[in-house]
Amino acid sequence: MQLALGTVQFGLAYGAVGSGHMVAPDTAAAILDAAWQAGVRCLDTAAAYGDIEARLAALCGPHPFRIISKIAPLGAIPAAERADAVRASVQRSIARLGDRLDGLLFHSVADLEAEGGDALWAAARAALRQAGRPLKLGVSGYAPEELQRLRQRLDVELAQLPGNALDQRLTAGHDFSGIELHLRSAFLQGLLLAPERGAQRVPAAAPALARWRQHCDAAGLAPVEAALGVAQGLPGVAACVVGVETVAQFQEIAGAWARSRPLHWPEVASPEPDAWDPRRWPAG
Repeated sequence: MQLALGTVQFGLAYGAVGSGHMVAPDTAAAILDAAWQAGVRCLDTAAAYGDIEARLAALCGPHPFRIISKIAPLGAIPAAERADAVRASVQRSIARLGDRLDGLLFHSVADLEAEGGDALWAAARAALRQAGRPLKLGVSGYAPEELQRLRQRLDVELAQLPGNALDQRLTAGHDFSGIELHLRSAFLQGLLLAPERGAQRVPAAAPALARWRQHCDAAGLAPVEAALGVAQGLPGVAACVVGVETVAQFQEIAGAWARSRPLHWPEVASPEPDAWDPRRWPAG
């Protein structure tokens, strides 16, 4: 498993217990430089992350990162216009990211599971062929079951799913062979790194976060190292995507990644989606 860097914080204020501010361009460039020096070779971005997709190639400087981006969600676009919107999003991503672009994910599983979803997939494939780019095509989802359903009818090559100490659904025996699987939310938007603050922010997660803290203390592990260890212990994952706001945060994570070893702590997982699904968290 490799460490990958997410760039949502470079384009939007993001995270449940973060600073609440978008990362400044000079800081983003410094983070990317530090990531390259530490051996990170893959970046995660999206057309929906503010204007970061348009700025990312310049921020990378001379470093030839492999970049995975996401097709813009279709939202309320009328059905008759959706295929054109997909093609346009693919073309924009290629134009913005150039040779660094290695794969594209549909940002919304709902777009592919709605009526006409197969036509949207075909439109993306056609846009890639027209551009002469043999990029991997896939989907960013919220649940392993979504990916299982989609792979029955679509040639999914790349996928991103959440997984962390509280959300260990990836251990349920799903077969994702042939799919390059990227893990997001290893820190659960920072809740696992600051369990006490996290419990205040998401009360439904408080019991699970208390168990998590007890396990970290008993193992003599800092939460960052333990969280990465649990991520490394999840099956079938090729890359773990993390997000940071400062160079110091990245260096802490890179050091913890180098020290960590796969952990199997099923007892800290929560059966309550309210604890680990950000879509269910209270606003604010």
